[in-house]
Amino acid sequence: MADNLYEIDSAMNMIKEEIIRELSECVTKQNKTPYYRQTSSKNLSFSDKTLD
Repeated sequence: MADNLYEIDSAMNMIKEEIIRELSECVTKQNKTPYYRQTSSKNLSFSDKTLD
Protein backbone atom coordinates (compact mmCIF):
# COMPACT_ATOMS: atom_id res chain seq x y z
CA MET A 1 0.00 0.00 0.00
CA ALA A 2 2.80 2.43 0.85
CA ASP A 3 4.41 1.71 -2.53
CA ASN A 4 1.18 2.70 -4.27
CA LEU A 5 1.00 5.93 -2.31
CA TYR A 6 4.61 6.73 -3.21
CA GLU A 7 3.90 6.10 -6.91
CA ILE A 8 0.76 8.23 -6.79
CA ASP A 9 2.61 11.02 -5.00
CA SER A 10 5.45 10.89 -7.53
CA ALA A 11 3.03 10.96 -10.46
CA MET A 12 1.13 13.90 -8.97
CA ASN A 13 4.37 15.81 -8.45
CA MET A 14 5.37 15.24 -12.08
CA ILE A 15 1.95 16.45 -13.26
CA LYS A 16 2.20 19.50 -10.99
CA GLU A 17 5.66 20.36 -12.31
CA GLU A 18 4.44 20.05 -15.92
CA ILE A 19 1.45 22.32 -15.24
CA ILE A 20 3.67 24.90 -13.54
CA ARG A 21 6.10 24.80 -16.48
CA GLU A 22 3.28 25.29 -19.00
CA LEU A 23 1.74 28.15 -17.02
CA SER A 24 5.13 29.79 -16.69
CA GLU A 25 5.65 29.59 -20.46
CA CYS A 26 2.21 31.09 -21.09
CA VAL A 27 2.85 33.99 -18.71
CA THR A 28 6.23 34.62 -20.32
CA LYS A 29 4.64 34.71 -23.78
CA GLN A 30 1.89 37.04 -22.56
CA ASN A 31 4.32 39.44 -20.95
CA LYS A 32 6.19 39.88 -24.23
CA THR A 33 3.13 41.56 -25.74
CA PRO A 34 1.32 44.43 -24.05
CA TYR A 35 -1.80 43.38 -22.21
CA TYR A 36 -3.42 46.74 -22.83
CA ARG A 37 -3.82 48.95 -25.85
CA GLN A 38 -3.01 52.61 -25.74
CA THR A 39 -6.08 54.64 -26.62
CA SER A 40 -6.25 58.29 -27.35
CA SER A 41 -8.32 60.39 -24.98
CA LYS A 42 -10.75 61.37 -27.73
CA ASN A 43 -11.98 57.75 -27.82
CA LEU A 44 -12.79 57.72 -24.11
CA SER A 45 -16.14 58.57 -22.64
CA PHE A 46 -16.49 61.61 -20.42
CA SER A 47 -16.33 59.53 -17.21
CA ASP A 48 -13.11 57.89 -18.37
CA LYS A 49 -11.56 61.27 -19.20
CA THR A 50 -12.11 62.52 -15.68
CA LEU A 51 -10.14 59.59 -14.30
CA ASP A 52 -6.99 60.53 -16.24
